[in-house]
Amino acid sequence: RTEDLPLIIFANWRGFSGGQRDMFDEVLKYGSLIVDAFVKFQQPVFVYIPPHAEIRGGAWVVLDASINESVMEMYASADNARGGVLEANGAASVKYRTKDMLATMHRLDEKLKSLDAELQGRVCEVERQEVMDAIQEREQALLPVYEQISVQFCELHDTPGRMKAVGVIERAVEWETARSYFYWRLRRKLAEFDLRRKILDTYQVGRGATVISAVEASKLIKSWFLETPGATEALWGDDKAVLSWMAQRHEQLEMKVVKLNKENVVQEVFDVMTSGGNTAKVGTAGIIEGISQALLTMSGEERANIKEMIKSTLQL
Repeated sequence: RTEDLPLIIFANWRGFSGGQRDMFDEVLKYGSLIVDAFVKFQQPVFVYIPPHAEIRGGAWVVLDASINESVMEMYASADNARGGVLEANGAASVKYRTKDMLATMHRLDEKLKSLDAELQGRVCEVERQEVMDAIQEREQALLPVYEQISVQFCELHDTPGRMKAVGVIERAVEWETARSYFYWRLRRKLAEFDLRRKILDTYQVGRGATVISAVEASKLIKSWFLETPGATEALWGDDKAVLSWMAQRHEQLEMKVVKLNKENVVQEVFDVMTSGGNTAKVGTAGIIEGISQALLTMSGEERANIKEMIKSTLQL
């Protein structure tokens, strides 16, 4: 962070056990330090789950892109990467217990449904016990199969497709194309961050009463992009297209930043001079005195230009 460099993390951690050894090694403490560092990070951070890798438990919490959504993005290899707080076995044991599996068996298995119907028609206790024993035997035979199905079902919620659907990753990236993808993604993000930083600087005028976040600044850049003829939402996701747009329209974007800076200065002066009471008097006097002191540092030609600008703008 101190070197102001971007960061790419290839993640494959299963969290921590929470046992005595992990507590002694201060795993929680160092995990919180990582989170604190991410919160303060200013450059792009890409978290990538490679093929056959997974993030679980505390590791997921530490690397979650929502920690600093203005700089962090998470990606996963298509098909065989996995991610989630609970592993599939743990999720199945919590959300789909044995009683739930037994209820599912009796709802789906034809033999069990037949035995249930037969049990209803039996009156003799001996015969009922025989049917109940047959039901129990069938349940024990099916239980391992249903346990595997429940685990597989829970694992489907940890696939890249589901992670993308719930918004925890940006997209699935194939391992074979990962180098090329992240090369262009990083170039685009560095250019975007540079422009975003200039936008944020324009709001540091005077008291800085009006402030926008880094995410809002990125949305402003996106709105400028969509104003371009032919630009679409889908094209905004194309890193090469956005990078090309920023290069071709560099001067126009710089002019937009200058215009934004001017608007913020105008708004700041307006707010000061119309705030009412003593604040307006002191503020107005301060603005005039500031202009006077600035004129003293300028050349004769510059002072003449400033005076002419004031006259024409104020119609004096």
